Amino acid sequence: IKSRGVQTPQTYIYAFECLKEQDPLIQLRGNRHISIKSMSQSSFLENEGYPRSILVKLSAYDILDSDRFYNKRSKENVSLHLDPDIVANESEIELIFVPKIHRFAMPKSSKISLKNVLKYFQEALDKIMGANSFDVTIVKDKDVIQRIFSSYAIYSIEADLTYSNRDPSHNFQAVFDRKIREMNPTQFKMNIKGTKDQPLEAPSDGLIEAAANMSESNGYIKARIREQEGGKITTINTERYPLNMQVNNAGDDIYTATYNELINRFDNNRPIDNEQG
Repeated sequence: IKSRGVQTPQTYIYAFECLKEQDPLIQLRGNRHISIKSMSQSSFLENEGYPRSILVKLSAYDILDSDRFYNKRSKENVSLHLDPDIVANESEIELIFVPKIHRFAMPKSSKISLKNVLKYFQEALDKIMGANSFDVTIVKDKDVIQRIFSSYAIYSIEADLTYSNRDPSHNFQAVFDRKIREMNPTQFKMNIKGTKDQPLEAPSDGLIEAAANMSESNGYIKARIREQEGGKITTINTERYPLNMQVNNAGDDIYTATYNELINRFDNNRPIDNEQG
């Protein structure tokens, strides 16, 4: 989750507080909706004094239409007098958000899909904080991005990048990232094509590498490649490969272990601490 305005942990904490207070209802499809079931801030604080994490439960459910019930025996449409707060087929998911690194994690197996969780946060933040004030994307599997770099031939790269939150970068990637942010675009697309006889060159610290690395947390890339000499040409879309983390919670509760894993992966500026609430 990336702010297009002030980029501090407090920005994200305030946004989540607004979500909790205003509790927007987001339509998934038809009569299926999603909203917040509960939200709480960790009692453990970062050194700067703000909560280490925010625990969020989302609920998805069907909103019933009192005038659209049907009696299958009498074969008649009927109307029922229902409490408008009563919904059906509820399912829930719990996730942990870490403001310091502006990322959240959710269980891989869940009755609410990653796609619907992303839809909730994007549309809810647009509604409460203002359209285009935040970008919500998935973190991609870095191994999939590496498959593109290590392939025998790259024939095309289609990049769709979102606004960066100044994640650590170096050399040309840092310049490329800064220049995109200076333009302040709502979306940045790049389409590079080679041919079967003249595939693209992808030198180290070049444009393709910079776009691919940025896409790990800031968009996606779609590449047509031949992974091995003589192999078939295939297409890899990184949007289909979210990062799956293995969390080892031996000796810790799952929230502490997930927090530590996220910090270990995405915060390059502090050592791991074992306390988390």
